[in-house]
Amino acid sequence: MMRYEPSGCGILGILRKKGSRKIRGEEVVRAIERVRYRGSDKGAGFAVFNLEESGVGSNHRYYVKVFVEKDPNVLAEVFRELAAYGVKVVSHNVEVCSSNICSYRLGVEASSTTILKKAIMKLNTLLWIKRVGKVYSAGRSVDVYKGVGYPEDIAKLYSIHNIEGDMWLAHTRQPTNSPGHYPYWSHPFATFDIAIVHNGDLSSFGANVEFLSSRGWGGFVGTDSEVVAMLFDQLLSEGYDVEDAVKILANPSRKHHILDPSTDYIYRNARLDGPFTAIIGYSSGDDLYMIVIADRSKFRPVILAEDQEWIYAASEENEVRELSPNARVWTLKPGYYFIASYKKGIISYGRPEEELESFSPPPIFTPEGFDIDARYIDYKGLDSEIARVASTKNIVRIANVMGHRYIGISLPRRGVKNVRIELYGVVGNCLANLNEANYFYVYGNVGDDCGDTMHGGKVVITGDARDVLAQTLQGGKIFVGGNAGNRVGIQMREYREKRPYLVIGGRVDDYLGEYMAGGVIIILNKNNRSEPVGSYVGSGMVGGRIYIRGKVYPARIGPQPPRVEMLRFLKAMVIEGYIKSRDLEDLADQSYIDLIDKLPEEVMRYARKLYEERIGMPRYEYRELYEEEIKELLPVIEEYSRDLGRDYTELLNDKYTVITARKIAGSR
Repeated sequence: MMRYEPSGCGILGILRKKGSRKIRGEEVVRAIERVRYRGSDKGAGFAVFNLEESGVGSNHRYYVKVFVEKDPNVLAEVFRELAAYGVKVVSHNVEVCSSNICSYRLGVEASSTTILKKAIMKLNTLLWIKRVGKVYSAGRSVDVYKGVGYPEDIAKLYSIHNIEGDMWLAHTRQPTNSPGHYPYWSHPFATFDIAIVHNGDLSSFGANVEFLSSRGWGGFVGTDSEVVAMLFDQLLSEGYDVEDAVKILANPSRKHHILDPSTDYIYRNARLDGPFTAIIGYSSGDDLYMIVIADRSKFRPVILAEDQEWIYAASEENEVRELSPNARVWTLKPGYYFIASYKKGIISYGRPEEELESFSPPPIFTPEGFDIDARYIDYKGLDSEIARVASTKNIVRIANVMGHRYIGISLPRRGVKNVRIELYGVVGNCLANLNEANYFYVYGNVGDDCGDTMHGGKVVITGDARDVLAQTLQGGKIFVGGNAGNRVGIQMREYREKRPYLVIGGRVDDYLGEYMAGGVIIILNKNNRSEPVGSYVGSGMVGGRIYIRGKVYPARIGPQPPRVEMLRFLKAMVIEGYIKSRDLEDLADQSYIDLIDKLPEEVMRYARKLYEERIGMPRYEYRELYEEEIKELLPVIEEYSRDLGRDYTELLNDKYTVITARKIAGSR
């Protein structure tokens, strides 16, 4: 029997392509149940969109869903308040009753969408003041089903398995900002033909509520997630198209100048901040949109995918693989957003299109001959099975890995050492954490936080690794054939002769080697098709070395100040007489990392106090490797080549961007 423990919200979105078959509810339930461990029994839900529903019957006919207490007076109050705005209830039926709360589905007629929205906003304010109810879904194209329990519980409650749709959202909840004992707080949250599912926390919640309140919104149930749907609805109602509304919500860094200054100022409280990922579903009446946004540092995971029929967004890859083993999978890039449409297909891929081909092909799930079939074993039981087989064999082959977490973490205390563990499929988070003496070979992709605090042994990944790979790696080797995600190699360290090596064949995203204190990272950039790294490489680095094949744009290295800010600083130094005005033009054209060592000592001291007091700036060189470096790295790349099945040693002859910690005068 599968056992689960909570670890954080799980989200899922699926949009069918025009001409493909509809998505069945039972398929959505299977997929979101794959990450049951991310949620709890405190809430789950689904939203289903059907585009043709918007054209059924009168143009003034809508569907409204409301939770109300089991009190006929409350339902009567709902009818009265709607009637006060000229909204006529033409049908109503109770869907489910659980505890003391019932869900009603109302068929209503209103003279316009605007009138219906005003009526619902007023009604929600009145109901929630008394905590007796809440309208939680409205429109022509969307139906929301949610409650208290796991996804499978809610699916049975509403008979989700038998429903078909053009687009689905699903959520399993781990409460953070609100209780979990009533359905009001469960996801999805919805407004008019908009629904969202969300993972994370919005630190901007207070500012967002202030913005919405100024536009007449009320009846907030107190969870940060609901404001995402309301903000998107409000931005559309103020005339923004889908992509421009998304740009505001996604809160792009001002240094990229994505928003014009007036829009940035007017909608500053409509921007989302904090560690979060959200999937938004929206029906415009003639098209459906699935949108994915995340905080600009992407502190919460999200996987994007497509196959011949459907487009996917999910917390983890196993949700996608449950339904589509051969789908093309990639990740959202920090600072980007994803938009797909039923009629138009993918509009924005969530990263530059030229990077998509660098992601690895689908994994192998079932090899010829294996010792353990992991499909029906939970992640706790898998280590026990590995230990059992390892008692008689030094190679253990495991098939059908589907998001299993913590593989190998208990093996040291079980006395399992010097065993080769072969994993086929999609490996979940925290593979080989605290590994000391075992060898993990993954024939597929790996989730977040692989190799955390490894002291020895080895991990070989033929596919891609996700975020926070090799955090505090202290010994051993990690080899990745494909790409890696965000915050790779952060806080790596070494002690005396114990030096860890991390080799990545493809590219990586932001914050590579952040706060690195030791060890060696090599980015081979073997496809050489795009920028091999994201931004903020080596931020806060105090030791170790990073080798990146090819030239890295200097502005990507370290936590550099915006150029406009640096220009103000230089002008101030001219006014103070520290820099000659004739030198200003030449200095102003350079990145901070190139500029800092060229400044007069007094100016350099001021600059470092301003820009490096909290996070240090590394230094870099673009050059061929020195003889002693090749002597050290060649055996590592030879081993990497043997494990990955192709010779990459000739790549050491190319030029590399070499990043090291900056030695500050006077430091020990």
